[in-house]
Amino acid sequence: MKEFSIQSGEAVGVVAAESIGEPSTQMLLRVFHSAGISSAVVTTGLPRILEIIDARKNPKSPIMHINMAKGIEKNYEKVREVRKKIEEVKVSGLIKGFTENLKSGLMELELDREKMAQHEINARSVMSKIEAFGADTELEGDTIKIKIKKKENLKATRISFVNIRGLPVGGIPGIDKAIVEQAEDGAFFITTVGSNIKGVLDIEGVDKEKAYSNNIVEIMNMYGVEAARNTIARELYSTITAEGFTTNFRHLSLIADAMCFYGAVKGVGRHGIAGLKESVFARAAFEETVKHFVNAAIFSERDNLRGVAENILIGKQVPVGTGFVKLAVKKDDLKKIKSKDKANK
Repeated sequence: MKEFSIQSGEAVGVVAAESIGEPSTQMLLRVFHSAGISSAVVTTGLPRILEIIDARKNPKSPIMHINMAKGIEKNYEKVREVRKKIEEVKVSGLIKGFTENLKSGLMELELDREKMAQHEINARSVMSKIEAFGADTELEGDTIKIKIKKKENLKATRISFVNIRGLPVGGIPGIDKAIVEQAEDGAFFITTVGSNIKGVLDIEGVDKEKAYSNNIVEIMNMYGVEAARNTIARELYSTITAEGFTTNFRHLSLIADAMCFYGAVKGVGRHGIAGLKESVFARAAFEETVKHFVNAAIFSERDNLRGVAENILIGKQVPVGTGFVKLAVKKDDLKKIKSKDKANK
């Protein structure tokens, strides 16, 4: 990447904001399907940029890219075995249908033997999970009969039935779907819908140094703020370039630096960077104006007017560009200048 020199006093924040704001206003709010994951609509374009800069804990489309450990990365069958351990399997994914009797607290689940064989799960495993939830079970052929132990009202019984069908039987919680894909070099990797880095790293056969998630907060919790900073910059860059726009990476990295400056990922809104600014005027200029002025008055805050927003607000020259430089003239030199002006007149 080409290096650029930055002059002292250059308005890098304004330039970075413009570099993201301009293409963002032109982005088509379209969605696309990730290769091989037809059921998962991936958030992209402006909605994805807003997710990133707001530092949302639960992105709409969390996705993981999992590389395999050396020795099995080109063995499709072994990679498939790893995939089975990763993809979460719920009771609802192993049945053909169900019937409920809310009055008597009875529910019947019709098992799908093909799906159970595909995930290598037997009826006994399903029954043990349901019994641990707090219900009695009985197997008749391919049907599991379930009775709620505790007498509950109709609403509570209905909720219990829904929770039973949502019980995890195998795999990693949070990974709704996992598929095997192949790279150009012939190595196989796994792409998932849903994210759970901690759970994935416990699976044997996964390359623990190359598990990637687009969930920035989860990256920070697992790997630290520097990894989160790199993920923010990378996700912003890939989102913008995917829409056909070109933005210099240094602008994106500056935004990532600002979001991670406090040692944790902070959004750009009033609950993040804007709300943590030192200047009272800068905070008030963004949102909740009255609240900031009242609090500043109560706690006797002082504003030294060192930033951009607060100086614009009061009509003072901003400390960037030419406003960053202050010139002083010596008294003797000033006398000489004045005398020359008089002589010229």
